[in-house]
Amino acid sequence: MHEPKNAKRIPIRKRVLIACLLTTILAVLATVGISLTAIFKIKNDSINTLTLQLEHNFKSLVEQKAKNTDTRLEYYEKYIVYFTDFIEDMYKDRDSLIASGKYIDAPRPSTPKDAYAMSGILATEDMMPKDVHDDMFFFSHMEKTWKPVVENNDGLIDTVYVGTKSGFLPAYDKYSYLTAVPEGRYLYYNFRESEWYKKGMKENGIIYTGLYNDSQGRGLTITIGKGYNDANGERQGVCCADFDLTGLYKEMISINFGKGAATFALDPNGNIISPERKIANTFIETGLLKKDIDAILNKNGILQTEDAFYIYTPVSRVGWTLCARIPKSIVLASVKAMDQTIWAAIIATVCGLLAIILTIVAATDSVAVAITRPMEQLCKDMETIGQGNLEHKATIIRNDEVGDIAMQLNGMVDSLKAARASLRDSQQKAAKMTELATTDPLTGVRNRTAYDTEIQAIDSSIADDMTDFGIAMVDMNFLKHINDVYGHEKGSIALKRLCAIICTVFAHSPVFRVGGDEFIVVLKNRDYHNISDLVSEFNETLETLQNDASLEPWEKVSAAIGYALFDPRLDSTSKTVFMRADKAMYARKTQMKALRTA
Repeated sequence: MHEPKNAKRIPIRKRVLIACLLTTILAVLATVGISLTAIFKIKNDSINTLTLQLEHNFKSLVEQKAKNTDTRLEYYEKYIVYFTDFIEDMYKDRDSLIASGKYIDAPRPSTPKDAYAMSGILATEDMMPKDVHDDMFFFSHMEKTWKPVVENNDGLIDTVYVGTKSGFLPAYDKYSYLTAVPEGRYLYYNFRESEWYKKGMKENGIIYTGLYNDSQGRGLTITIGKGYNDANGERQGVCCADFDLTGLYKEMISINFGKGAATFALDPNGNIISPERKIANTFIETGLLKKDIDAILNKNGILQTEDAFYIYTPVSRVGWTLCARIPKSIVLASVKAMDQTIWAAIIATVCGLLAIILTIVAATDSVAVAITRPMEQLCKDMETIGQGNLEHKATIIRNDEVGDIAMQLNGMVDSLKAARASLRDSQQKAAKMTELATTDPLTGVRNRTAYDTEIQAIDSSIADDMTDFGIAMVDMNFLKHINDVYGHEKGSIALKRLCAIICTVFAHSPVFRVGGDEFIVVLKNRDYHNISDLVSEFNETLETLQNDASLEPWEKVSAAIGYALFDPRLDSTSKTVFMRADKAMYARKTQMKALRTA
């Protein structure tokens, strides 16, 4: 092809320069597009991953608090089950117990205000004590059972009582208003219309009332109860206890997520629970609209609003919803630094590429050729990095603008690698938090959360016909006595000493501390096959400590142990194995108590 004769002459050098310039511009644009696409993808993926990880960590803390609260409430239920089982057992010998019972009256005015006492209340004013004579004398025997439980839980159990079908309500507590009842008269309370009595007479199992601020000024209170039957299986009444939940509630919401965050709980009706006052404006206190509250009640998840994340999970036993409000500034704070670093790298890269173009424009054909070669290599490096290979380094072959671009690119890659390392560190910290959440801080063995996880795995194994396991329950004796007489520090020493003995004897099985003075051993391997010998060894070890005159009282630890092995004829899940082990432990405790009093 020939150009016209009058066409403007363009030197070959300029043609080469223009060709190099155009080629370079196209290459730079393509590389920038690929690099920016890769950078923004890495940036967005990193931010999303880190944000999700932080949300997961926060959610785990909220779920753990709710689970701990449910565990504590489950522990409170054991008192009610113990009382109702005791009452139903009494019905087997009802006539002789009535004959050997005593008259229950209100405490006299001379009774100290802080003294525990047995009292009786009639349902209606037209009733007389003679109308409920049998129940009055029958339930007078409950004092020996109520007394140690209530007095050892002073501040937790406000009162324990029984509403009978006959209209008599025996109770055990220390509230002085009963001393105002004149001698020969009775206090009247139509308990048959109360929530706890109606639910307990109709429903099987544990019942809960709604949360309320106690009329005697004892704090945030809930009533837990259970109906009981006579020897013929007919419902005869309801046994209840009032529990002060002020401390438990405050412990449940004691999560510090940072400045501006708040933790609260909603009742089943969506009202915020307030230990200080009965009525609180839910929107003002929480920032949640009614539609938001309806969406989260009794559910588990994360709700995102314009300025905050709401992490919520149910406390199933009482129908509460534990919720944490976390400002978005807290969740996103960890990604700001990474975001700024990436933008700085992008700006530096763009500036460097512009410098390359300006250099080519000003260069001669020889300079253009000299620049083109390293630029080609740099483009290849950028393409490799843009494909996600952050281990690749740009080759710095010149001490000029091209070399500067390569260094900026390497700096950007280093920043991205640092961001990825930061994300990996966050994941490791999350794993550490999970480890801490499953370890008992006092004894170092695994806690209730770890036990629940172990039980889930065991139940899965049962479904797969892997059934060589057992459960051993260990309950420490006299811990409250040690705490009261020698101090909680000595009580902690006693707990750790008992835990060390358990771990030594059952060296091939996991040990869990599931309560203040309760331990569970999931029997496996050699321990499962030698359980009888190991229990004997455990009891002999404790007996040796009891007989060692050189030891301090808190070093002579005492405990009751009971165990059960999985039997496919009796057990379909681990729960029934646990119940048989628990029953065996309590039988051992009863035996030990009988030996001490003999």
